[in-house]
Amino acid sequence: MEALQAAPPTVRHDSRIVSMLAAAIALAVFLIDALTPLDIAIAVLYVVVVLLVSSTGKRRATIGTAWGCVLLTLIGFMLSHDQTVSGSALARCVVSLLAISTTAVLALRNQTAITQRQRMEAELERQREELRNTIDAIPGMVWSASPEGRLIFVNRRWNDLGVSLGDSGPQGNGDIWRTIVHPADIASMQRDWQAAIATGAPFENVSRMRGGDGVYRWMHIGAEPLRDASGAIRRWYGVNTDIEARKQAEHALRRSEAFLLDAQRLSRTGSIATSLPAGTMWWSDEAYRIFDYPREVTPSIDAIVARAHPDDVATVRGAHEAALDGAREIDVEHRLLLPDGTVKHVHFVAHRAAADGEGEGDETVGALMDVTETKRAQEALARSTAELAHVTRVTMLGELAASIAHEVTQPMAAIVTSGDAGLRWLGRATPDIGEARQAITQMIRDARRASEVIARIRAMARKRDSQPATLDINEIAGETLELVQRELARLRVEVRTEFTMPAPVVRCDRVQLQQVLINLLMNAAHAMSGVDGPRILRIATSAGLDAPGHVLVTVQDTGTGISEESARRLFDAFFTTKAEGMGMGLSICRSIIEAHGGRIWAEAPEEGGARLRFELPGHEGDDDEH
Repeated sequence: MEALQAAPPTVRHDSRIVSMLAAAIALAVFLIDALTPLDIAIAVLYVVVVLLVSSTGKRRATIGTAWGCVLLTLIGFMLSHDQTVSGSALARCVVSLLAISTTAVLALRNQTAITQRQRMEAELERQREELRNTIDAIPGMVWSASPEGRLIFVNRRWNDLGVSLGDSGPQGNGDIWRTIVHPADIASMQRDWQAAIATGAPFENVSRMRGGDGVYRWMHIGAEPLRDASGAIRRWYGVNTDIEARKQAEHALRRSEAFLLDAQRLSRTGSIATSLPAGTMWWSDEAYRIFDYPREVTPSIDAIVARAHPDDVATVRGAHEAALDGAREIDVEHRLLLPDGTVKHVHFVAHRAAADGEGEGDETVGALMDVTETKRAQEALARSTAELAHVTRVTMLGELAASIAHEVTQPMAAIVTSGDAGLRWLGRATPDIGEARQAITQMIRDARRASEVIARIRAMARKRDSQPATLDINEIAGETLELVQRELARLRVEVRTEFTMPAPVVRCDRVQLQQVLINLLMNAAHAMSGVDGPRILRIATSAGLDAPGHVLVTVQDTGTGISEESARRLFDAFFTTKAEGMGMGLSICRSIIEAHGGRIWAEAPEEGGARLRFELPGHEGDDDEH
């Protein structure tokens, strides 16, 4: 709320424009729904109004708009119907109300997720500022250099000496050392520095450096390389320590230096340092907060295990034992179970540092990251995607209502015809049992066909988890064409199929795969609705392009085509080329295909029109349920 209250005038002005647009759309939908005889679910378009208002980020306005749209739907329903209300009209009203309420819930959940992300970003910025202040407050001259040895950062302690990177100009920074290092020591210092750069070994040197009062003092100059995964040096991190005044604190400072250098390479969240093989630990304040321990608690592996979730205790102990056995890198995720019952997800990464030369063994320096909010955001996103996919399927079925009715009516009419024929054959003076049996067989066949159509419709509308099965891709394509056949005929679309044989087999969820195909087929049909010439829709299956064993499905039309820019953005959420589109259909298609290990893309063929393709891994082995 504070972020919204602090919004600049431009943002508030944009919100007013969006609100006015939403009000205009709501009024238009209401007038069409209440005053026109259209026998379709016009009120479903109120979801656009809810989405527009939710885009302003105003939670109360979104809730109020949703309730308003529900009220307008009910009023429009009462105004457009007399006392006799058909079941289909009532069903459309219920579908519209469900669509509005579901959209509102998803929009409010999205606003909540955005708010949480903004808080996380604010906290991250606060931690970054705290880190900068920490580096400046370190009682030493902290610096970093490029792989070639050029200074690229110095902390505020250098400024206290009257030194900054600008003193030597933008090229090289090498003269800074000559400015502050005693002339008698500069040659030795630079020789050691160049040797470290050449070999990649840690750099150490003791030289006299001039202080802010002009007096030279002995300094310990040390630097460590930061390497990437391939072992190449990305940066040098160093600190110059006054060893005259702080000889007694030298060990503590070296540990702080190692913590600073390695923690920067990791994540700088909660930090844990462990001396090996003794097992003595040190935790940062953030680590204490994550474990929910007071500062009086002594850090130890037992304290960590006590906070570990019972199911993850073995994971925690395994990571600790790996460190004791000499593992150089530790990377593990596990859960914490706090005394109040709260469960946290944490990610721990650690690096084994070399021995410090004083007989105390090695030390692991690690970062403990609380990734609970990230896990929750990922789970919420997955749930939102599933909810939106379900709403899209239900909406799609509403748009295909005429085709569905035709698909069911056709076999039912055939049953009646076969029944009449059977009665006639039996009603003859000499009943023709063979013809009657054939008529009854046709009745059974058509009844089963009608049952299959209804089962497919129910499966499309049912909200359930993904149920992968071994499927014949040609069979699925044929079933999908039957489902949209009526709509394609209405749009005067000629369908051409090119199915490869033997039929490719994939491991997919039947309903989700049908949802993708219906979306692609209907998009292609609508793209040709304004074309005067032939309206040809081609659907083909073939071997994949990416790797052997993959299956490729192509849907191509002879419509107006797509631009190169649109082809790149076609599968982005909320991007649409339709005036009335919401831009979610193809985005959901991409999510479904990628969840099955495949990819989907769009092409603009030279002959015109658009070509949508998706590729899935083929399945080999025993068939499951079809």
